[in-house]
Amino acid sequence: MLNTKDDRLNYGELLSPPEGYTLIKAVGTSYSLDLYALLAIPVSMFYSKNMEGDFQKNRYDILDAIRQSKDKVDLFCQRGKINVTDKYSNLLAFMESCVEEITPSTQNSSFHPKLWVLRFENEDEVLYRVIVLSRNLTFDRSWDVACFVEGKPGNKKNRESEKLCDYLNYFYLESKRNINNSFFSDLKTIDFNIPEGFTGVEFYPILGFDNKINTFPNPLDNEVYDELLIVSPFVDITTLKKLKNSNNKICLFSRKEELDKLPSEALSEIETYCINSTVVDGESCIDSEEGNALMQNLHAKIFIGRKQKHTDWYMGSANCTDPAYGRNAEFLVKFQSFQARTQLSVIKKQLIEDKYSIFCDYEPLEEGMEDAEAVTLEQAVRKIEYFLVESDFKGELIKREENDLYDLIVHASLKEWIGEEYTINAKLLNRKSDSKVVHLGQKNRLEYLKIGISDISCFLEFEIFSGKEKVSNILLKLDVEIPEERENVIFTNLINSKIKFFKYLQFILSPDQYEGVLEIQEESISGSNELSVQNLFFNDSTPIYEYLMLAASRSPKKLREIQEIVDRLKKIDTDSEIMRDFEPIWNVFKEFAHA
Repeated sequence: MLNTKDDRLNYGELLSPPEGYTLIKAVGTSYSLDLYALLAIPVSMFYSKNMEGDFQKNRYDILDAIRQSKDKVDLFCQRGKINVTDKYSNLLAFMESCVEEITPSTQNSSFHPKLWVLRFENEDEVLYRVIVLSRNLTFDRSWDVACFVEGKPGNKKNRESEKLCDYLNYFYLESKRNINNSFFSDLKTIDFNIPEGFTGVEFYPILGFDNKINTFPNPLDNEVYDELLIVSPFVDITTLKKLKNSNNKICLFSRKEELDKLPSEALSEIETYCINSTVVDGESCIDSEEGNALMQNLHAKIFIGRKQKHTDWYMGSANCTDPAYGRNAEFLVKFQSFQARTQLSVIKKQLIEDKYSIFCDYEPLEEGMEDAEAVTLEQAVRKIEYFLVESDFKGELIKREENDLYDLIVHASLKEWIGEEYTINAKLLNRKSDSKVVHLGQKNRLEYLKIGISDISCFLEFEIFSGKEKVSNILLKLDVEIPEERENVIFTNLINSKIKFFKYLQFILSPDQYEGVLEIQEESISGSNELSVQNLFFNDSTPIYEYLMLAASRSPKKLREIQEIVDRLKKIDTDSEIMRDFEPIWNVFKEFAHA
């Protein structure tokens, strides 16, 4: 069940539609977010690719996937937990509207669920897939856990599905984000399949915001087991004592550095293991190139409880910590079983005795090693971050009369800060050199001048300094109205030559057979424009005419997609040379688009 070699799931495959189905809607949640990992999501959804590769480059598959997914993906994450990136791609502009930030009710709470709910359709059926993970939407290499269930809408409501709907709908209502009513109405009627080896499945949304914990409680708070196996990267003494008192026996797997923080008496009478340091630092032993090695620490969250011969599995986002029980938003899925291969003793043996095991015995220190100074700094930084997170930053775009450039004015009224002195600078994600000082306790007007429409971003980066030391930087989404034509301009600029345009057409018409370089490479504009459309159409290396003929007879949907692209390009330039040359030939095929 948890063999680290054989029982592996690929994130990209989990998001890919079943054969014959098309993605209609995807709702995801994550505590933290890497914007380039967000670009990887639609590539997985539409082209069944994993999340490996360089997503910071402009690529035909990314461009086409986000073209199809822009209005189909809603991603909720914690405000202030979008990772700051050093490199900016204009492709990120297409996914900005997909991101909805959730502000926790207090600075000590977190929006922490890791979940996807996907709706697929074919000509006759609707299929839902629920994916529950411990992994955030980042490129982190830690050891995580994931599971999924599927089902089709029925004729009556299902209690487990209703809990899931009520939970997600809470965040839609809080953020005032809209979703098609059929998404929830159909989801409520689904009786999800039960994975092999189990006898039942239950959803457990956990919500400590706005005193909702009684409606959505942590299920482990009221359970009593003969034995409880815990896999959790983070552990606190309060929760460990609670579980130790309510369960007859505890077996704990965690990170060594987290266990070291606990007083030795907290781990007495607890069978304790930690992830092997060789596993954590393994990449640095293999990859000698500086900067390429990443840690592979524990990030999975699993609770397995035994009551005589009955076994309950809980998997999802909740750590073995106090916030996961009363303050956070979390999500767990519970599977029940009587089968031998799912029993706690079998899994424990697999985790510690299998030749591919990543765990080893933990040897407690005489005293906990928690660094009081580091904890104090972490708490202080979290406080100033939350101060910014709960503040309103409103953007106003003003178009200059003399050219096509814009000025972005950011307005914010910040409360007085009491406590340690901080300096805060703010800059646009794609304009690192233009930094403005944010003044606490007064109205702020931050001016970013002469921005090209394709360089407009709604993300603002805040650098936080204590004295001369930078202690944090966070990324926040501005409340700003973006010009509608921005995406069309970016799209047009990306395929601004005949060669790029026809390579893109070739990819759309036959992505499985596309043999070109996926990266949208800069071409010589003058050289590419000298090529005739006929040469590009009938060239053996770009058999676009052949692909159009096949699409006309077998896949008119592809032709409709091309018509949408043509319409988009013409919005920016009604008399472009590319369109002048392409349209006479395209007119022969476009009548088949609506066949």
